[in-house]
Amino acid sequence: MIKTAIEALKQIGHSFKVEPFSSIIEPIIEEVLKEHKKDKYRKGTILTPCIMIWLVLSLTLRRDLNYNKTLNWMLSGFRLKFINFPRNLVKNGAISHARVKLGVDIFRDMFYKLVAGFKAIEPDFKGLVTVIFDGTSMTMPDTESNREKYGKHKAGRGYGAFPQMRAVALMVMSARRIFDIAYAPCKGKKTGEKTLMFEILKRCKLKSFLFLFDAGFYSFFLAYFMQKNGLNFIMKVSKSVKLKAIRDSHMPDGSYLSVVKGKIVESVNPATGRKKWKKVEIVVRVIEFTIPGFRPVRLITSLVDPTITAKEIVIHYHKRWDIEIAYDEIKTHQCATLKGQMPTILRSKRADLVEQELYAVLITYNMIRSLMKEATDKEGGNPLFVSFLDTMQTIIECAPHMSAEKLSKRKKYFDYLLKMIAESTIDRPRRPRSNPRVVKVKMSNFKRKRKNDKSEYRNFERDIEIVPYQKAA
Repeated sequence: MIKTAIEALKQIGHSFKVEPFSSIIEPIIEEVLKEHKKDKYRKGTILTPCIMIWLVLSLTLRRDLNYNKTLNWMLSGFRLKFINFPRNLVKNGAISHARVKLGVDIFRDMFYKLVAGFKAIEPDFKGLVTVIFDGTSMTMPDTESNREKYGKHKAGRGYGAFPQMRAVALMVMSARRIFDIAYAPCKGKKTGEKTLMFEILKRCKLKSFLFLFDAGFYSFFLAYFMQKNGLNFIMKVSKSVKLKAIRDSHMPDGSYLSVVKGKIVESVNPATGRKKWKKVEIVVRVIEFTIPGFRPVRLITSLVDPTITAKEIVIHYHKRWDIEIAYDEIKTHQCATLKGQMPTILRSKRADLVEQELYAVLITYNMIRSLMKEATDKEGGNPLFVSFLDTMQTIIECAPHMSAEKLSKRKKYFDYLLKMIAESTIDRPRRPRSNPRVVKVKMSNFKRKRKNDKSEYRNFERDIEIVPYQKAA
């Protein structure tokens, strides 16, 4: 019979893991701990580096539990085996102290190693892999540390309730996994979404990618950078951008080629900081389209192959909104809060632990998405049509029991888990419809929602009308 937590831990083994994620992340944990020389631990301690990593990841899965209860959830499967397994394993504050000692770099390296280890991503559009940029913001507890690092937004009556982090993510659309992230305070110099987007773009120059950009990201330098580095893109542009058609460049589908002119920095005088500018130009394909009831939209793209029709490009660009679903899954479901909890996306009270938590959230999200992909590959189906919330709940229910089972039984349980995930299809798939841009509470420039403001059926693909190049010119 086991009397102490240390004895119980010896019986469990110091290489504790949380199923069903161990096959995905366990080799990375071992590798990163060795690289950071944190694979050793003080004899007699419960919170070993390995257990702490699993605990931090579990905290992003169990947003409804506090630190100690999450640790108890991780070990709950072993309580059936160890009758006298102590319930209060650590003192108050011990977990926070251990998180600080563990640091941010371990989780940052784990995130990038996990991304690098993704199996070959299959092309989803004309031999290219679609990736999507977009920005979001994440709130955190109102502490002095978080205020100093991230700041608060100004509001009509002072400042917002919570400090906020601005983040820009790059998502692979086919499996809806986060490929890269950049973040900064919510205000100040070089904290805008364009700056953060370029941080990621300079790290990621894969020519097999097709980048989708919203109009807010457009700049001449961005289009020039993409073309100079041989990167494929589809980008929305505002009506203020001049796009004159090249003579005899029109295509049968109504699109055309255009020369876009601009300036880039050629050199900077180190003494004065003065910039020398150079005039350059690029050729892009322009597609203008309308949908009845909406304003005309213009896209520019590097895809100049006439066999790829303008309508195909427009329909594919519309899938850019998939990244909003990923943000919803992370912020509304994975980081969901209940009554009595801190109503923020992140819950760490120190700025360094906020960064650690952010990477842990993304690691856990990608692991859940990887299991959804593995489940549909094995059982059939599309991972984008599997419910993220149901999958996460299934993992929460199964994880403690799977972790406590013998290795010979885990394979059987894992196969059954994949079967349950594949069967957790979305009960209400996305419908072809449009919604009025109104709000329930009048706190912005949008109109207030009324009884007549209801969603309408809209066959987007059928209603697209490509504007011929003569009109656009």
